[in-house]
Amino acid sequence: MSSIKTITSAMAGVLALTTMVSAETTVTLPDVNASIYGKLNYSAYYNEDTSGNATWTSGNNASRIGLSISEVGDIGAFGKVEVGVDMDDAGSDTFSSRLAYFGIDSAIGTVSIGRQSSVFTGVTGATDVFEMYGSNADNNQGSRLSNTAVWTNAVGPASVSTLVQMDGTANTKDIDIYEVAVGIGPITAGYSKNNNTEVDYMAVAGTIDLGMASVTGMYNIKDDNGTETKGYEVVASVGNITGSYQEVVDGDTYFTAGISQPVTGALSVYAEYQLEQNATAGEKDQNSYAIGTKIVF
Repeated sequence: MSSIKTITSAMAGVLALTTMVSAETTVTLPDVNASIYGKLNYSAYYNEDTSGNATWTSGNNASRIGLSISEVGDIGAFGKVEVGVDMDDAGSDTFSSRLAYFGIDSAIGTVSIGRQSSVFTGVTGATDVFEMYGSNADNNQGSRLSNTAVWTNAVGPASVSTLVQMDGTANTKDIDIYEVAVGIGPITAGYSKNNNTEVDYMAVAGTIDLGMASVTGMYNIKDDNGTETKGYEVVASVGNITGSYQEVVDGDTYFTAGISQPVTGALSVYAEYQLEQNATAGEKDQNSYAIGTKIVF
């Protein structure tokens, strides 16, 4: 009997210890949502040079894949990792960094750090709507910037975003690039400054929605220590057909047209044409053609 009591007591002790350990190691996971997104885009294109020469070429067209993460709460958290995918790479350069950042979302807006989209190109990119061509009169410091902090807030139809870059490249300025963008309804305006080169960028864009048709315009100025480069772009869309005119003031002009046709919910095909009228004497105007297909997920 004493042996049975001893075994019973030992089993009870082990059970109690197991229950205690289990209680101590219980973990409550946060309510985190994660989703994978991306697109695979492939095209064939014929781009003339300034002598009128060209050959048909096929290749990857800005394919990408990403992971988006968000946590809902009084103070939410979010993050994103996005890489470019080279569908033609046979070596070690299949992937390239596009975005990698995380931040918090609160009543006073969102704050994020990492490699992020430029808030200024959120203005000039209003007319960047084609798969292959277009957006030729857009002056900016890059669509994605590393070593950045971004704050964004919106109240009703008004919004404001600011970005600072501190990458220490020149080792002379604490803040290398500063950007701000404001929006009220369909109108946005932006300013960007490179403190190392003293180059300033300014832009304004707006959209008119006419039901089945829409028109978007964008005007921008690059001030390189007193030397200005100005450009403007107009894009009009009717259904799945889009046309655009772009001009670098006192420079080249561009006419771009495209059509996109869905095949399934995720797969579509497209075709585009662009005429570049060169302002430089002795250079021929350039015709460019592209056809392609993409799947978006």
